[in-house]
Amino acid sequence: MIEFDKVKDYRVLLVGDAIMDEYVYVAPIGKAIKENALSALTGRREVFKGGVWAAAAHVRNFCAQVDIFTRPNVMWNTRLVDEIYLRKLFVLHELRPNDETPQDWDIRSYDLVIVTDFGHGTLTQELIARLSKEARFLAVNAQTNSTNYGFNLITKYPRADYVVIDEIEARLAAHDKESPIEDVILKLSFKNIIVTMGTKGAVGFDGSFERQSALTDKVVDTIGAGDAFLCVTAPFAAARYSMRELVQIGNAAGAVKVGIVGHRKSVDREMLREALGRE
Repeated sequence: MIEFDKVKDYRVLLVGDAIMDEYVYVAPIGKAIKENALSALTGRREVFKGGVWAAAAHVRNFCAQVDIFTRPNVMWNTRLVDEIYLRKLFVLHELRPNDETPQDWDIRSYDLVIVTDFGHGTLTQELIARLSKEARFLAVNAQTNSTNYGFNLITKYPRADYVVIDEIEARLAAHDKESPIEDVILKLSFKNIIVTMGTKGAVGFDGSFERQSALTDKVVDTIGAGDAFLCVTAPFAAARYSMRELVQIGNAAGAVKVGIVGHRKSVDREMLREALGRE
């Protein structure tokens, strides 16, 4: 039984990259007559606060105080999306100034620090060293994406009390493409780590392995699912929940998030409770 109130008074600091996710909905109408290009009619737009902002929104549904540390730049991701099937057709990336004034925080004063590292420049070597030294409990995801492929690895963190990464991120960090995922996890040498594997579920390790199946194979949108897994489970990891419970909670959070378009909603207690009840 998950006791949500056990983490409700936690003070949490989110550290990570600021991202804006823009969905431009289009209706494909065929191939251009004179060029090898697809033609589409442009429709409505939706803009979501993503990255560290979206991550913090999940945590605010479970913990009393949540603050954000980011840098004065924001990565603007524009996706052309087939509105009928919600298939993403093309993505544009642009680094823009962030109008929000960055703040410095007393890292030591927080019960938990969650790092959402998308490789866009917030997590400098100096900041990583500071977090490693000052955080009471440090939960980390270092994401692999098209703008940083192969260069933003979890191994750049000398300390992490709790790690959530996906299978590609784990294999890149371990330089191991083909071994069983359990062998890959052991190579990474983190004491508490979960590797998410999409519809194949997740594998956790805290001295022994915990493998659980995914709770859904019905996917509307995968954006932010890994961040939801990390951010919903991290407070419970700091509260010393078992690896079995962490994988269970994370799979439920991921199952909720893949049913949400973009960042229209964040994972809250009632959504999580309902997903856990469907196991």
